[in-house]
Amino acid sequence: MQETIRNIKILRDCMTRKENILNNLIDMTREQEAYLSGDEFDVDVFDGMIDAKNLMLDELNSVDNGFENVYNRVRDELKDNSSSYADEIRDLKNCIREITSLSMQLQALEERNRSRLEKIFSSKQVEITGYKRASNQVSAYYQTMTGNAAALNSIMDKKK
Repeated sequence: MQETIRNIKILRDCMTRKENILNNLIDMTREQEAYLSGDEFDVDVFDGMIDAKNLMLDELNSVDNGFENVYNRVRDELKDNSSSYADEIRDLKNCIREITSLSMQLQALEERNRSRLEKIFSSKQVEITGYKRASNQVSAYYQTMTGNAAALNSIMDKKK
């Protein structure tokens, strides 16, 4: 029983860590949202934001794996003696509800950021297409001018 209570405390600690990580991810995603809403967009700055979030996601996965390992050890005991651990189970369920809420909030923020990022990329694509088109027009102009110069020489009357 003491071992189970100790494992339940570990599960609770994992939930607290996960909640903190999700709150940090939400804050980072809001920073990304503010950055994407701004006038300037620098790919390197945005990549730095993504790298920082990836570190947090790695930590979140580590916490999830730890939780799963500990839960697998106590699952049968909790099911068999659920009345003995009713308060602890209720507390864990409340934590899971809070974490689920935070996860949904994070997903909504990520979806908004994704659509903003798609708009930025599409506008950048239009700019790049415009640059390519202008470059092609300049190149065609120079080719036409050099080609026309030869044509103009051949049209000139060579009689004297």
